[in-house]
Amino acid sequence: MIRASNYGDPEASIGHTLHMPKMSEDAFDTHGQPLTLTFFVALPSPCPVEHGTIVSRTFDEQLRGYEHLEIRSAEGSHIHSDDQKNKVFASLKFWQVKSPTASEAYEPFFQVISEVTGKFNHVPDLPPDDPPEGFRTVVEMVTAENSESLRNGSNALNEAFGRCFSLLSEVFSMSRLVRHHGASTVTAEQVGFSIWYGRLPGEEYGDRGGILYITPPPAPPSDTFDRKEFSKLEVHLARLWNGSPIELVMDRALDAYDYLHRSGDYTNAVIHAALSSEILLDSTLGLLLWEEQLAAPDFSAAAGIFDDSRGGLATRVKRDYCSRLGGTWDPGVRGPVKQWKDDLARLRGRAVHRGYRPSRDETVAALGASDGLLEFIKFRLAQNARNYPRTALMILGEPGLRRLGGWKSVRNGFETTGDDVLSWFADYSRWRAAVDAL
Repeated sequence: MIRASNYGDPEASIGHTLHMPKMSEDAFDTHGQPLTLTFFVALPSPCPVEHGTIVSRTFDEQLRGYEHLEIRSAEGSHIHSDDQKNKVFASLKFWQVKSPTASEAYEPFFQVISEVTGKFNHVPDLPPDDPPEGFRTVVEMVTAENSESLRNGSNALNEAFGRCFSLLSEVFSMSRLVRHHGASTVTAEQVGFSIWYGRLPGEEYGDRGGILYITPPPAPPSDTFDRKEFSKLEVHLARLWNGSPIELVMDRALDAYDYLHRSGDYTNAVIHAALSSEILLDSTLGLLLWEEQLAAPDFSAAAGIFDDSRGGLATRVKRDYCSRLGGTWDPGVRGPVKQWKDDLARLRGRAVHRGYRPSRDETVAALGASDGLLEFIKFRLAQNARNYPRTALMILGEPGLRRLGGWKSVRNGFETTGDDVLSWFADYSRWRAAVDAL
C-alpha cells in the first residue's frame, strides 16, 4: 500500500487542484483514429489487491488503428497473443492510497489522477462522501473505441465506461472468494461519477475529457410530512395491518427502483420487481375468488386453483385470469403479459437459478414490464368493476376507479351498504389463510 506522503510533502500537496479538461463539441471527432479512454473511479469499499496490480481482458470486436504501435502486455493483464492485441480491451490498474480521515476521502482520488496525468487546475464540486478511515482504492480504467463507434458521442463514452466497469465488478466480486468477506458488490451507481480523459494513439494526456456523472447524489428530504401526507401514511398502515396485499406490491416495487437507481444492484432490482408482480398476480386472483365466494365460501375449490401440482403461476396466468377479467393473458401474444414474461419473469429466473447478472438496460426493461403489468391489471379491474366491485375498489381505490372509469359501477353499492373497506381486507385475510392451510 502507498501512503499519501509517497507523492511528496503532504503539507505541500494541500491546495493542489486537478486540471479538468473541458469537453468540447469535437471531443469525439478523431478523424478516423481510435481513441484511448481513461476513466478514474474511487471505490466506495476497498478492493484488496496489491497496489499497482493490472488486470486486463479483450473482447471480440476488432480494434483498428493501433497496428503501428508497439503494445506490450503487463504481467497479469491476460493479453498473451498478437491476435488479442488487436481487439477491443479493458484494462484496470489498482491504486491503494492511505485515506487518513473521512474528510480527505477524495484527496487520494485526485492524487492518483494527478500522478497519472501531471495536470493540476480546479477541483470540481463533488458529491459528499464519508467513508471510514483506512485505505482507499482508486482504479485507473483504460479502454479504446474505434472511430465509427465514437460517432455516437456520449453513448460511446457510456459504453466504454460500462465495459471497463463490468470487468471491475467481476474482479471485485471474485475477490470475495479469496478471503470470504468484504462488500458484496461495487456498482457504478455507488461510485457516482468518474473523471475521464481521451487520447489519440501515441498522444499524451491533454484537454480532451471531463466528468462523467453516473448517479447524482440522493437528496435528503427537505421537510417532514404535512397533515395530508401523514393522513395517507395512516391509511396505508391501516390497510397493511388489516391484511391488504397491495401495500406489499408497492413496497417491493419501490425496493426495485431503489436497487436500480441508488445502489446499482441490478440483480436485486429484478428480483424485487418480480416479487412485486407475483404478489400482485397472486393477490388479484385471490381477491377475485374471495369475492366470488362471498355468499358460500369454498376453500377447497380455491385451494385447488392455487395448487402448484396443476401448474405454477405461469399456468394460472393463462388459465384463470382471462375468463374473469378479459383482455389478452396469453404470454405468447404481444401485450403487457408477454412483456412481463419475456422481460421480467425469464430474467428473474436466469438471475436466481443461473447466477446471471442483468445489465442496466435489461433491468430498466424488467421494471418497466412490472409497471406495465400493474397498469394492465388496474385497467382490466376497472373494466370489470361491475362484476368485481370489491376487488376493484380494494386495489384501485376511489381515485383509481375515477381515473380509469370504473367508479360509477361500484359507487351506488358501496355507498348504500356503508361497508368499511378495511373490514373487507380483514375478511379476505381470514379467507386466504384458510385456503393456504389446505
